[in-house]
Amino acid sequence: MDDFCLHETTKAQLWPVLKELVASGKRYRVSIKEWKEKRSISQNSLLWKWSGEIAGQLAKTGKGNLSDEQMHEYLKEIYCPAKAITVMGETRYVKSTKLLDTGEMTIYLDQLNTWACQRGFRLTIPARCEYQQLRNQQEGL
Repeated sequence: MDDFCLHETTKAQLWPVLKELVASGKRYRVSIKEWKEKRSISQNSLLWKWSGEIAGQLAKTGKGNLSDEQMHEYLKEIYCPAKAITVMGETRYVKSTKLLDTGEMTIYLDQLNTWACQRGFRLTIPARCEYQQLRNQQEGL
């Protein structure tokens, strides 16, 4: 079992899996942490939209000729928080937007939006996208 969302509505599904694991005779490390949803498709789509918009605006002004992917990598290196990944007891810290939860991704998008605005880039924020909805909630709209 890799990932399980433990909640009142799912607890009955957990017991059979635990019984099977214990019956295997192996030892397991169990850790419990609060469940947080991974970044959403809407957030990811907006991130890639912005990467393309910034890359395009850079090219138009003659200040850079980057692909969407290169722009994404550049911004990720600056603002994406490093996450620990442990393989065979060795831990490395990597920057990947795939590892962000929805809250972390919202903060990341805020940072990118601020960075872009400070440099005169205009970014599209669709009215119905999740990012705009979260901003509206934070501002009490």
